[in-house]
Amino acid sequence: MARENAGDLTFSEQYNGPDPLLDAARTHSHEFGIAPVSQTTARTLTLLARLLTPVAAVEVGTGVGTSTLSLLRGMPTAGILTSIDTNSTTQSAARDLVDMAGIRPGRLRLMSGRAEEVLKRLAPSAYDMVFIDVEPGSLERMIQPSLRLLDAQGLLVIHKTLLKGAVADPVDRSPRTQAARSMLNRIAEQEHLERVLLPIGEGLLLLQKTR
Repeated sequence: MARENAGDLTFSEQYNGPDPLLDAARTHSHEFGIAPVSQTTARTLTLLARLLTPVAAVEVGTGVGTSTLSLLRGMPTAGILTSIDTNSTTQSAARDLVDMAGIRPGRLRLMSGRAEEVLKRLAPSAYDMVFIDVEPGSLERMIQPSLRLLDAQGLLVIHKTLLKGAVADPVDRSPRTQAARSMLNRIAEQEHLERVLLPIGEGLLLLQKTR
């Protein structure tokens, strides 16, 4: 990553923070070996949710709740977030984080299990927003099941799409980077999707169905 770009990212993180509750959650996240979303990514998720006003949203990849709390903060007070993860221990930490933030418990529905299976059980066209935060090798098989859940104006937000400059680096041929590149290339070929790729955090890809 170019030095000036790294400086921009550092400045943005400082400008968009601090957030004591999320900062503490990030420290807790590292104890579990989980990479939390950046401060700028968290603020972006909150703003997107505030603009979209989703009554029902889905999150794939709860972690300890950094993105969970960010989404709930932007959603309407009646909005319900369904968050999916295989790790029930970190989901308990996410529940505690949301409780500490003073958010009504009924607004967060935690589902434990493999995302591919859980997504199939959710009602089609019933959600306004889906956020996916999983490793690039698993991303592609989550996209169609997630798009199935969205209503006509729904928004799909995918994290870890640029991998902090790795995807743009032609020298990087690691499996993780290759998986992210392949996913982006296949998305670009789909004419029924409106897309925008944002260099925020590890990269955010926003998708909306055009038909």
